[in-house]
Amino acid sequence: MTIIEAYELERLVRETFPQRARFSAEAELGVGGRARPAVAFVHGGCDPFLDRQFEAWLKGTVSFVTVYHLLNRLCRAGALAPGNYAVTRRPLGTGSGRHTTLASSHS
Repeated sequence: MTIIEAYELERLVRETFPQRARFSAEAELGVGGRARPAVAFVHGGCDPFLDRQFEAWLKGTVSFVTVYHLLNRLCRAGALAPGNYAVTRRPLGTGSGRHTTLASSHS
């Protein structure tokens, strides 16, 4: 499981999808405070139904996407490697996982 902190997810979203320059993981995904980490397995594959909803979110015509939608599209865009992710506001504790593995760090 790769741990990705909310601030790092926000940076990745803003860099990968400039249309979402004001993206907030806490506001849009509910990650923050005492919330449990949002967990998802992503593979970067296509899904026509989910892709339409995500494209609408990028345009601002839909106000919500799931953590899975977002991480999977970041994976497809090359910003994240496929795998299991937990999105949290702060580190979960020493030894509980590794931090974000960017796709570019894999050969």
